[in-house]
Amino acid sequence: MKKNPKRYLYALDIGSKKLALAAGGINKDNTLSPVYIETFPSKGIFKGVVNDLAAMSDSVQQIFKKMSTRTHEIAAETALSINGNYINTRNSIAAMAVSERGTRSITKRDMDKLNAQARTLGLELDEHLLHEYPQGYSVDRHNMTLNPLGLHGRRFEMDLLLISAHAGYIENITKAVEQAGLDVTDVVFSAVAASEGVLSEEDKDKGVVLVDIGDTLTGVLIFKDGVVRRARVIPFGGRNITEIISNFYKIPPDLADSMKESSLEIEHGISDTEEVMIKSEYEFKAVKKKELASIVVPEIDNFIAMLKGLIFESGVPGISGCNIVVTGGFSLLEGLLEKMEIDLGLPVKMGKPNGLPDLPISKVPAYTGAIGLLYLQRRSRATIGANLQAQGKNKLARTLDYITTLYQDYF
Repeated sequence: MKKNPKRYLYALDIGSKKLALAAGGINKDNTLSPVYIETFPSKGIFKGVVNDLAAMSDSVQQIFKKMSTRTHEIAAETALSINGNYINTRNSIAAMAVSERGTRSITKRDMDKLNAQARTLGLELDEHLLHEYPQGYSVDRHNMTLNPLGLHGRRFEMDLLLISAHAGYIENITKAVEQAGLDVTDVVFSAVAASEGVLSEEDKDKGVVLVDIGDTLTGVLIFKDGVVRRARVIPFGGRNITEIISNFYKIPPDLADSMKESSLEIEHGISDTEEVMIKSEYEFKAVKKKELASIVVPEIDNFIAMLKGLIFESGVPGISGCNIVVTGGFSLLEGLLEKMEIDLGLPVKMGKPNGLPDLPISKVPAYTGAIGLLYLQRRSRATIGANLQAQGKNKLARTLDYITTLYQDYF
């Protein structure tokens, strides 16, 4: 393999149908170029749960082997994005007294201590923490704020949203990747990865719902005021539709999947005479496109109803007028976004990765998770660098802050 001085970040999006791998060359200014993307069928995993360690490890090896022909290096580590029924979300409430006597100002140390307390209270012993999002802090039970630093008070409370996963399932996924010869640097909820790729900070601040439709499951995030307010996994994916078509026409799943991708439309106004040819066990036969649509629409209606309940019953202020951004390969289905917009009564659009305008539209949904995860790794590198620099400059300030806190507590 020829020598290549550029180093790459790697991001592997793990689905039940396919693996998507993004690699970005790291520049001195922390930008990424070039960006390469590869896909490969996933084996040994279903609904985010590993059921054949060797088969999954082999799939991971194969996709990284494909990528090495483009990056001209052997990858040593990667971040992962995952989804599964084992993803849990809950709010954890914690409170503490910041001063034994009187009041004092809230410090960064107080915030870190309260966050740690809420995290400990909210996690089960068999859970692995993926993400945490402060929903707000209150001082002496006054109005919630996202930035309590410097406020004076005695009682300090917070509401922390936790996204976690069953630790055993995470360990099996990371073990399969490690057996392929890679270290795992991070594990991320796939919807969070997708949101990083397609949503702007303005979107998140105004309020937006990210709907990431996978092969077997759909991840949903609700943003408001720049923060994730709700996160859920809905038991629906493109495979639901494949199975309906396969069972109805008694054809193999791979043929049903191909039929779904090439011929299925759920738009209004499909002609009664439009047909598509399918190959049954012994012969080709004509199928009405209108009939094909009619057998899958009830399942899609059920999915949209679950999504509607999640959005409008979320309790997030102002979310009833937000935009919906849809990612995942199933979002390419003709008529799906239009139907969602009509049924939900909200604007719906397909999510497109920021910074990659030349990506073909047919590839956009399949690559969104991997690209978003790659962007997360870039931001993480920048944050770590900034934190290390700040730590070097602010040792004296942090020491004085600590001494001041002790003085206020005891005197």
